[in-house]
Amino acid sequence: MTDYAMFWGCTIPARFPFMEKSIRLVVDKMGVGLHDIEGATCCPTKSIIKVGDEFTWYVTAARNLCLAENMGMDLLTPCNGCYSSLKAAAAELNINHGLRQDVNEVLAGVGLEYTGNLQIKHLVEVLYDDLGIDEVKKHITRPLDGMNIAVHYGCHMMRPSSAIHFDDPNHPTKFDLLVEALGANSVDYQTKMVCCGSDLSNAEDPSDAITLSREKILEVQELADAMTMMCPACFAQFDSKQYLMQKSGERVHLPIVYFTELMGLAFGFEAAELGMDMHRVETDSFLETWYERSKHLESAREHFDLAALRSCYECAACIDDCPVTKIIPQFEPNRIIGDVLHGKLDQVVESPDIWYCTNCYTCYELCPQKFGMLKVFDRLKTLSNERGTAPEGFKGGLQMFNDTGKLGEPTAMRKKLKLPEPPGSGADELRKLMKVIKKRNEPEFKSGSGSSSTKPDKVSEDEVREDELCEDETRKDETHEVDVNKEKQEAGE
Repeated sequence: MTDYAMFWGCTIPARFPFMEKSIRLVVDKMGVGLHDIEGATCCPTKSIIKVGDEFTWYVTAARNLCLAENMGMDLLTPCNGCYSSLKAAAAELNINHGLRQDVNEVLAGVGLEYTGNLQIKHLVEVLYDDLGIDEVKKHITRPLDGMNIAVHYGCHMMRPSSAIHFDDPNHPTKFDLLVEALGANSVDYQTKMVCCGSDLSNAEDPSDAITLSREKILEVQELADAMTMMCPACFAQFDSKQYLMQKSGERVHLPIVYFTELMGLAFGFEAAELGMDMHRVETDSFLETWYERSKHLESAREHFDLAALRSCYECAACIDDCPVTKIIPQFEPNRIIGDVLHGKLDQVVESPDIWYCTNCYTCYELCPQKFGMLKVFDRLKTLSNERGTAPEGFKGGLQMFNDTGKLGEPTAMRKKLKLPEPPGSGADELRKLMKVIKKRNEPEFKSGSGSSSTKPDKVSEDEVREDELCEDETRKDETHEVDVNKEKQEAGE
């Protein structure tokens, strides 16, 4: 088990205990031990304490860090503001020895000394860098396939970059990748890195704090099913302030979901257990959309790796490379893949459009992921054939192969060209093998102990031997009939 000294900050325990609940549920599921820091105070926040008295800000931050140091663990926080404050204070104390000496002189009065011997980590950082995406995926039982999620990083998750180094401060990606690890699509949007405006609550007119959050909500509600974040201050802006906007008659509605709530849903916890009914802006519409899409995607999930399918759909690098699209505009392979991702597998499989793929491998050779749409269309065609909706031309070719082992027989044209007799056909032997394959595909075989089971194989082999005897007898009869006819012809009958 990985253990951390847990710094909750002020806002989560006081205003949003459901965040704490979801965090405890998901990290426990992943084998992470959280140890509360006894005696911790406000981080303290920069916008109030540092502005009021900078030295007090350093002493308070150093005291909190000392408490974690004495526990012998790295410090973990799920709050952007606490993360930025503690990281920034530690960065300065670690290089400014005069400041550290002054701070430690004060801390000595309560028996503490700051040494700088600990790491300060954000929960997103721990999930991505320490545990890893594969570990997150391991615990997913109900992926968020089909859901569009807008990630709000918040200013203090990556800034100031002089103290925080776990992601690009202007173009971060790690949070997005964690969202997509849950199966959701992380949508891009213009105001993604814009501040939520929380600190405007300290301005002369607190109503100005709504301005920046309104701009982002208006954009995102047209693109996403929900917005997620990992900062209680940002959450208050987009959830609580949005609720006030709704009460005043503004037409805004964007469910706001803390990231560990998304993780909890994907890990199989129920929304009520996570405390999602405690949000100000209702989340029922988000949950209903997810349940509905998940139901439609169940069949698609049986046949496709939806994460790989989504990567193909979003990449669209080869969308203009397909030679068929140039002459048959209604063939839109990228749109078809999108339809599968949006729960329309049945309609896609029944559509004649999938048969426009010519298996030319152009998309595969040009695919930067070496995935290519061809794999998708091969599977769609297989499903179409299994469901009896394949074109007659395909059915005829498949039937001829099943009957003869070939897609054509030699004609008299060969003699006209004085070509030698073609080699003997292996159709009889191939048919025997196909009988074995057919037997292996029957339910009673599949429900056995697996492909290594000897009993079904023996049954198949016995049946094949019986068929061989019947075919040998038939061939003897046919040979005898040919010989009789030949003798009659020679006798002039």
